Amino acid sequence: MQQFQSFRGADLKEALGQVKATLGPNALIEATRQVSNGQAGGLQRTYVEVTAAAPAGLDWPFASRSQQQRPAPRALTSNNVSGKAFSLLGRNPSEMERELSTLRAMVEELNASLPPRERAMALLHSLGIEGEFAKAITQGAARPAKKGRDALRSWLEQRVRERIQVSESVIARSGPQLLACVGPTGVGKTTTLAKLAAKARLDLGRRVGVISLDTYRVGAVEQWQRYASLMGIPLHVAHDTQGFQRAMREIRSDLVLVDTAGRSGQSVNTLLADALRGVTTHRVHVGLVVPAWLRASDAERVVKTYADPQPTDVIVTKLDETCQIGGALHAAVPNELPVAYLCNGPRVPEDVQDASVDAVMNALFTDES
Repeated sequence: MQQFQSFRGADLKEALGQVKATLGPNALIEATRQVSNGQAGGLQRTYVEVTAAAPAGLDWPFASRSQQQRPAPRALTSNNVSGKAFSLLGRNPSEMERELSTLRAMVEELNASLPPRERAMALLHSLGIEGEFAKAITQGAARPAKKGRDALRSWLEQRVRERIQVSESVIARSGPQLLACVGPTGVGKTTTLAKLAAKARLDLGRRVGVISLDTYRVGAVEQWQRYASLMGIPLHVAHDTQGFQRAMREIRSDLVLVDTAGRSGQSVNTLLADALRGVTTHRVHVGLVVPAWLRASDAERVVKTYADPQPTDVIVTKLDETCQIGGALHAAVPNELPVAYLCNGPRVPEDVQDASVDAVMNALFTDES
């Protein structure tokens, strides 16, 4: 029969250090809690108490010498490698699941001991929302936090929902429209524009034209030539402002899509900004393209890098590559930019959808978060 012992420390790390030193790194954790020394006022001290036991059947250093009870079990079969591994470690799937459940309970208990706002901040951090954005959302978290984690989560969901803005689909708007996509290399600008071109051409029956300013990336123009040929739309390549203006005069399309280089040099941004300032025939939109897995600090840096073309919308791509999109929202919400489109895969044109508040919230608060 396993004998459980209690270990105390100033914090969880110190208490677990004592468990490891006494019972070995594979000790079984039964419970953890905060305890007091019973004193009042300035003499009061609190500790973390961990109840643990050595895993039965393992020799030192996996269990304390005093806790050895029986030899390690034999392997499940002589030819079963995974069975041997479990035997050597003194583990089986049920034991591992039990320990994982215990660790989850420990985390929940520790979170429950935090002040209300810190609990709210921890939940937002798990979604990728950080810094001033998170602080603004967690104002007033004390009352819902008293009702438990589910109530706090629902309250946070509502707080985030109130801050999300979405915009009407550019390709569905009436009248001449121009959408230029900007953003770092590899975020999916070209693929996103190809998806939108196909939807506008095939689903909405619009006259679509493409101007590519991406003359830096190897194969960029060839990629657009293939897309344009398949969709039957005109393609123009511009190297400077004069080339862009010439393309705009030649295009007879009510929807113009502009692809840009992923380079963030000042000359690239200035070229686009100057080119767009000369557009008078179409309503101009600039979509800042960010991948869903982008960290908060990087999203804020991207916004500053592409501030010169003055983005009007945010397009979130690669939703299929992460379950934590809060960082990408740092490009939109703190800057009061609406989200225009969500892209969740490479297929053209299937993997793009018009943004809605519900769609953004579903992507943010997933079952895994």
